[in-house]
Order: sequence, then structure tokens, then C-alpha cells
Amino acid sequence: MSRLSMTVRAGLVVLALILLAPAGALASPGTAVNVDCSLHAKLTKHYTAQQLRDAIATMPTDEAEYTDCHDVIERQLLAQIGGTGPTNGPGSGGSSGSFLPVWLIVVLVALALGAAASGAVAVRRRRGLPTDE
Repeated sequence: MSRLSMTVRAGLVVLALILLAPAGALASPGTAVNVDCSLHAKLTKHYTAQQLRDAIATMPTDEAEYTDCHDVIERQLLAQIGGTGPTNGPGSGGSSGSFLPVWLIVVLVALALGAAASGAVAVRRRRGLPTDE
């Protein structure tokens, strides 16, 4: 996916969020930061550490998941406060996460185990061995 199409998609997500958000959500101090990041894929203005914290705390899940804004804002916050590590929020990266949801992994493992068991039963039947059914 090209950088331009990612930027266009991020802009459309932000536009949809703005149009569908209740009035109270638009008053959030972090909203300007999130909009800036989503539209430009970077921060084009200076924000206070509190504004950056609010932006991370109020960032919609889909924005955190499908854009780089969480990481962009977090890096800026860490640079401002002199921190060195991630805040462990959504989309903070790291090697412990998976791109698949947990429920899907469980279903795939169950299907694989079921297929393996079916294959073992079929092999035993072919050889004429009891299948313990």
C-alpha cells in the first residue's frame, strides 16, 4: 500500500470520526493532535505533553490500530518528557503482540487439531486398526 493511499485512508477515517462523533468527543483536548496526525501522518504543530497524553488516552481503537498515529504521538511525548520506553497503549508496537485477534488464533488451533485427529482416524481405518471411537 502506497504512502499516499495510507494518508488518504487515514484522512477519511478522521473525517468519518469527526462527522460521527458526538459533540462532547470533539471537545477532547487530544482531538486536535489526533486529527493533525491522521491528516499528515506526523505532527505538524507543537503540542504540550498533556495534550499528547490526552490524544493517546482518547484515541479511537481503529485509529490506533490502522494508522501510525499512536506511535507518532508516543514518540513525540517521549521526546518531550525524556522517556525511553513505550506507554503500552494500543498500537504501541513491540514483539509480544500478534496481528491476529486471540479468538481467531484459538479457532485456527482448534481446526488444526481437529484436522490432525481426523487424519489420524483415517490412517488407522486404512490400516485396519481400531479407532477408539
